[in-house]
Amino acid sequence: MKKMIMLLTFPLFLFGAKIVMAQQAEGSYLVSGGLDLARTDAPGVIKRYQIGLEANYFHWYNISFSGGYEFNYDRPNQVTLGGRYYPLEPAFLRVRGLIGKDSDVALGAGYTVNLSYRVRLEGMVDYYAVTNVAGLRAAIGILIN
Repeated sequence: MKKMIMLLTFPLFLFGAKIVMAQQAEGSYLVSGGLDLARTDAPGVIKRYQIGLEANYFHWYNISFSGGYEFNYDRPNQVTLGGRYYPLEPAFLRVRGLIGKDSDVALGAGYTVNLSYRVRLEGMVDYYAVTNVAGLRAAIGILIN
């Protein structure tokens, strides 16, 4: 009987441990700003930059929905809508639609390093499917509960 109880409670313990490992709670927000460090379509340093502002709402601790704005140096600015999925806590996958003139779809992956409970440093790689361009971005995020 004791073995049966242990076998039944073990999955609950693992599920509880997985929830405790989450860095963000359901219903929290992550506000971030980032700068593209490198892009495959850049003709030179500071001749093609892109700065992004983004807000993520965590519907679940590992899935967020985002909206943002991309500032471009030599192209039209764009509004972004998308989401993130955290399959392993510090790593995430993201999809964003860039809406506006020269619309695009960005598929990306990233990694988060917590500088404190609320402040995060993020590194991301994005592939823009329509324009066939890749970019490397660094961002600072602030978690709001």
